[in-house]
Amino acid sequence: MTDDGTPPGNANGTSKQRRSGRLSQEIAIILIGSDAEGTVFSEQTKTVVLSQHGAGIVSYHKLVAEQELSLRVTATNREVEVRVVGEIACEEGRYTYGVAFVDERLDFWHLEFPPPPAWMEERPPVLTLECGNCQGVVDVMNGDFEYDICAIHGGLARFCDECGLLTVWRRPTGVAAPRPLKIAKVPEPEPEKVEVTVSLADWVEPLREKKVVAVAEAVERRQRVRAKVNFMACVRTEQFGDEVVRCIDMSRGGVSFLGKNLYEKDMKIEIAVPFAAEVKEAPAIFVRGRIAHMRPTADSEMWKCGVEFWR
Repeated sequence: MTDDGTPPGNANGTSKQRRSGRLSQEIAIILIGSDAEGTVFSEQTKTVVLSQHGAGIVSYHKLVAEQELSLRVTATNREVEVRVVGEIACEEGRYTYGVAFVDERLDFWHLEFPPPPAWMEERPPVLTLECGNCQGVVDVMNGDFEYDICAIHGGLARFCDECGLLTVWRRPTGVAAPRPLKIAKVPEPEPEKVEVTVSLADWVEPLREKKVVAVAEAVERRQRVRAKVNFMACVRTEQFGDEVVRCIDMSRGGVSFLGKNLYEKDMKIEIAVPFAAEVKEAPAIFVRGRIAHMRPTADSEMWKCGVEFWR
């Protein structure tokens, strides 16, 4: 146990090492994505610091935690998907954000990073954070931008896999280590007073089916958690070609849009989200999906369609 009560390992008991140090380096980049209001943008900006698993970047757009952006290096056109960890600083409409690579295995910068500086070595190797909604816990490593955001703001916004929501995470009070996973137990039926003959399968199968249904419902609830958005997308089908549509909400598993074409349920599509035809530096990246549901709008002039992304 460390001096401040944080555990020296993760929830599985494996040892965690501090991340490498960082490089103060300005690299010209292009950020492509949407801001906090849902407006699509393409911005020429720069990094201010590099880490093995992300960067500190500057933007004049207000961004939100956990949203994903495309980061392209101007000199090489190399591109990577990043997620916003949080705001590090703000001065006169100029924001500095910590971003992390969506795929942490990437060696995107192709640089040799120094060992951690002395001030970083003095910090605990891991920081345990607790979800403000369900009290689940995660460990963030010294050297991650999540660690720095907590030091600056006393907490951070992070997507909770248990809640299916973007929640606030802070240091737990009076909790020294991650809690074990709680598994709900199915109550056993009260024994009958009368003697009956019943097979084990007759008793086990209903309980098994009940558990499977409960898990399926939980997954479905998480998929239904949606955020209101307001940006354009491009839907591509063999029947209608390309149609530029307006997205109205989005979740981790899909998106809803308003379109003029009469799509059919289970129709296979490709969709680029977000899409900005007027921004030449922002190439459309299409992903596959299917039309999960559709219904006419109140004025019957357009169709509201739900898309499920293919995994």
